[in-house]
Amino acid sequence: MIAMQSRSRRFAAVFVLAALALPASLHGQEARGRITGRVVDSSTSAVPGATVTVTDPARGSTALATTNEQGLFQAPYLLPGTYRVTVELQGFKKYVRDNVTVPVAETIDVQVTLEVGAMEETLTVVAEPPTVNTSNANLGLVVDQSKIASLPLIHGDPYKIMGLAPGLAHSGSQRLDRPYEPTHIVGYAYQGTRSNRSDLLIDGAPSTATANANEVIATYVPPSDLVQEFKVQTATFDAQFGNTEGGVTSISIKSGTNAYHGSAYYFAEPYKLGANDFFGKARGQDVVESSSDRPGFTVGGPVSVPGLFSGKDKTFFMFGFEHIKDVRPRFDAGGDSWVPTEKLRNGDFSDYASNITIYDPLTRAPIGGGQFTGQAFPGNAIPANRISPVAKKILEYYSLPKNPGLNGNITDSTLPETADYNSLTGRVDQRFGNKNRMFGRYSWYNRDSIYNEYLDSVASGTWFQFQSWQAVIDDVHTLNPTTILNVRYAYNRFDRNSGQEEDARNYDLTSLGFPASYNAMVPEANRYFPRLDFDGTTMIDVAFGADIRPITSHTVSATINKSQGAHTWKAGAEMRLYGERSVSTGNNQAGQYTFTNAYTRQNSASGTDFQGLQNYASFLLGLPATTSITRAAEYDEHSTTWGLYFHDDWRVGNKLTVNLGVRYELETPLSEVEDRTVSNFDYGYVQPIQGTVQSRYAALNDPALKALVPQLNVQGGLMFVGPDTDTTYQTPKNSILPRVGFAYEVNPKTVVRGGAGLFAGFLGQRRGDVIQPGYSQTTTINTTFNANGAPIPFGWENALLTTPILEPVGNAGGRQTSLGNAITFFNPNPSVSKQLRWQIGVQRELGSSWAAELVYVGNYGYDIEIVQNINALPNNYLNPDSSRTAAMNANNTFLSAAVTNPFAGLVPGSGINNATIARRQLLRPYPGFGDINTSNNDGSSMYHSMQASLQRRFSKGYTVGLAYTFSRWMQETEYLNAGDALPTRMISDLDVPHRLSINGVYELPFGNGKPILTDASGLTEALFGGWKVQGVYTYQAGFPVPFGTDAFYSGGEIQLPSGDRTTAQWFNTGAFTSILTDSAVNSTPVDHLRTLPLRFDDVRRDPIDNVDLSLIKSMGLSNGMRLELRFEYINAFNEPYFPVPVVNPTTSTFGQTTASNQDNYARRAQVGIKLTF
Repeated sequence: MIAMQSRSRRFAAVFVLAALALPASLHGQEARGRITGRVVDSSTSAVPGATVTVTDPARGSTALATTNEQGLFQAPYLLPGTYRVTVELQGFKKYVRDNVTVPVAETIDVQVTLEVGAMEETLTVVAEPPTVNTSNANLGLVVDQSKIASLPLIHGDPYKIMGLAPGLAHSGSQRLDRPYEPTHIVGYAYQGTRSNRSDLLIDGAPSTATANANEVIATYVPPSDLVQEFKVQTATFDAQFGNTEGGVTSISIKSGTNAYHGSAYYFAEPYKLGANDFFGKARGQDVVESSSDRPGFTVGGPVSVPGLFSGKDKTFFMFGFEHIKDVRPRFDAGGDSWVPTEKLRNGDFSDYASNITIYDPLTRAPIGGGQFTGQAFPGNAIPANRISPVAKKILEYYSLPKNPGLNGNITDSTLPETADYNSLTGRVDQRFGNKNRMFGRYSWYNRDSIYNEYLDSVASGTWFQFQSWQAVIDDVHTLNPTTILNVRYAYNRFDRNSGQEEDARNYDLTSLGFPASYNAMVPEANRYFPRLDFDGTTMIDVAFGADIRPITSHTVSATINKSQGAHTWKAGAEMRLYGERSVSTGNNQAGQYTFTNAYTRQNSASGTDFQGLQNYASFLLGLPATTSITRAAEYDEHSTTWGLYFHDDWRVGNKLTVNLGVRYELETPLSEVEDRTVSNFDYGYVQPIQGTVQSRYAALNDPALKALVPQLNVQGGLMFVGPDTDTTYQTPKNSILPRVGFAYEVNPKTVVRGGAGLFAGFLGQRRGDVIQPGYSQTTTINTTFNANGAPIPFGWENALLTTPILEPVGNAGGRQTSLGNAITFFNPNPSVSKQLRWQIGVQRELGSSWAAELVYVGNYGYDIEIVQNINALPNNYLNPDSSRTAAMNANNTFLSAAVTNPFAGLVPGSGINNATIARRQLLRPYPGFGDINTSNNDGSSMYHSMQASLQRRFSKGYTVGLAYTFSRWMQETEYLNAGDALPTRMISDLDVPHRLSINGVYELPFGNGKPILTDASGLTEALFGGWKVQGVYTYQAGFPVPFGTDAFYSGGEIQLPSGDRTTAQWFNTGAFTSILTDSAVNSTPVDHLRTLPLRFDDVRRDPIDNVDLSLIKSMGLSNGMRLELRFEYINAFNEPYFPVPVVNPTTSTFGQTTASNQDNYARRAQVGIKLTF
């Protein structure tokens, strides 16, 4: 156990800081850049009619423009790179400006002053990249290829760069950081909007798929060596920007040039150079063996076929490939799960006779009051002839214990996950003269993983696969010197597949003792090892989900750009067609068997099991409490988004630029190709059983209940698309999203920028999947008993053969579908969640290389969709007392008491069909159902922040970037009690008061051309020259700890001082009534009107405090080739990121961190070699 360490040494350690290219103009959903400018004469009068030529020296291509009457010009859709701008007009000297660097998705403003003279005379200017943005109010971060290639990026993941921008907070897993972990590597909250709601673009085309409701993931992650530039847009007021609540992350893939360039590299993670996990070290465990190997290459240049075709100046290609073979520990089974010892396999429980007794269910006899009792097995051992043959066979697939004892004897923190990953990208650029340019790109990756092989057989082991395909084709056509048209089509597919390992598929169920007819009953695609569930802490389950989920999108867009007077405007449209298909093949479709201690304990009042041994005894006897088989639903769903926009950049004089825009968005309702989905809920529908239920209820002798509910109504029913409604829901058609921004140049070194804009969330396929009760069906068989209360013996392998398997009925049940069960339906008239963002700030150039910015950013979210249970027990039935009082106990006794069930026998297969029912069910608004979940748009949020950045452009051997965010985020998106009318205002679960990132590159001053050993050569240069160090430091305050379990707050400070906070006690548990202070069961609330907040502002989980460092040795070879040797440490100071502490006051570990591993990796070494040419 350790006290939290001071963070100050991190600052002292981080000398290596990386530069951030300054944000100029964030150009909407477009990955290419733009050069704009104004041409004047020496009197500052506009010069119209001048010819502007923008030349790309690397590709020999040019773009032509003509200045208008205001002297303005633009050259859009430029690949990131360095350009030459030439301006010519009769009567003036030719103006040439070299080294104009155009970053990804940026606008570079070039101010040109022509001098009177002959055109044969040339005035040449070498440009320095601008340090302040005079074009607009947009916020963001650009990182160029040189920095991408230098910074220590684990597994070469370019999305790691996102964390360098201000205004972001990372909420993804710190461990799932490989490029094929598509949810977590882009899991950032943007400026007060939820994580994974930003748009991800590669070459301007969408690169997203749906993960969970209202969350998108990165479908393709290019190797960092293929990335030309990377950009994070945290706030933009360009109307072209849409399909996101947060921001946009843009990646520009390298394109070929007239020279052949490329790289070949190999990286590895030698685990022996790493450090031990905090908890592993505490257990006395050595550093766990792991490995990661990453070879790859890139190559690009002109497309040429000797003697047939030369692509110089017109046709270029770029290709890259990367492979990762990764092996590291992963164990998803519960830490207390176990496998039986040799004696337990034979039914011998004698080693546990002092802990638990195993009773023979066949010896049961009635003892009155509806109770039965049984006799213990002699010697606490089940006779061999009583052990089920199927159970014996199944145990052959269970490995022996790996650890002593019972609980956790299967836990193996070294158990590996193996991942095999391949990625490739190819791109071709084509120039058709000076008026037309086109490119096409194809990208693909495949990830196959195997993990959870804890039983060393087909009974365990999970196969997980991601596959990604992307294709984009883009055309830019110059219609005239002031008008340019861009059209694009993009295709994106991401397959998310899972299941058991290959040798477990099409499994022969007869090998377990099941008859051939059982095999025939299970479709071939669903023949897996059957599912085994053990109640509570017990023998390890055999359960897994299997799913085939292809997710697709088609995008078509067109934009026209026009320079007209003082205005540079663009207008366009975009259509995205989203689709997802799902085929579920989990092993519950091959039979599911649930085992409890209901048959092997003495009687129903005999207490709890010991570590699940009585459950296991039921398994040995072949007595599942329930046997079931599922026929799962499938779906094929779609939705379409439309976006129309107009945006104008208006130059109001020489110092002020105003950005005005409006966007209209429309998203169609989610649809399913065969209408296999619920739509709405019919609140007034009277169920056919209501008359019978009311008659029975009238006969019920329960005056107290009837005083609360004089008559029981059985109303409400699900509605379906097709027979009941045309669509799943109605979508609003009023999403008009205005945007405005400005940039005012106070003086050449100072710019004030501000803006405001409205952004809309998701509604269709990205919002969530279709709802399909009736389209799946589970057949359940319960064990039957004789008159003595003993289970009637049956062969569990034949149970499903003697009972008809229920097939899905779809919507045939109509409004009676799922009666008696929990249901979910769509809000029939949802609103689109909105985010209103505004900002004001100042940029200041400091010297020739430094720039600072201070910005206030606010964000108000409204109409946020939240889930509500409309069938919650009303709050007036809950007790408000602040401690466990007699009144609370009496109220709980009343609500939980079993009464004669008026629904008995009327709703087969539901939770309300038994002879008795708890009173609380009859007090629900719709007693004929369980929970009824839908959504509303009552949620809101408010975010305020101050953001500071300091950047130093690379010069004199080093570059620096710093980003700091101070913020507060409040939200009203959760109900404190299910029956509350409105959500509760509280601190957001994603609130991060402080976030700091520092990054940089420093070339050591030794070697040829450096201050020290300036004339070095030969061995001296080889030893001392070409060294540089890089680093990234990240500090992010911890998220608030979620108190999901209700508790009695007894007063006092909950937060502990940071020096007192340890894994043994993270917060002051003495502030609560818990098992630590009151071991009685009545120490926790029951049927309680909760007032304890779900989160406390000052009780937070561990902060992220991480330093990544690298050392690179670069050596020049012949013909322009260079060789790099790289040594990198990720989490260089081995700072643990502790998991969330236990917040359940009923456990002895309340307030402790009990996980077996820290939530980040211990220090890892990454070494590599790279050849560039």
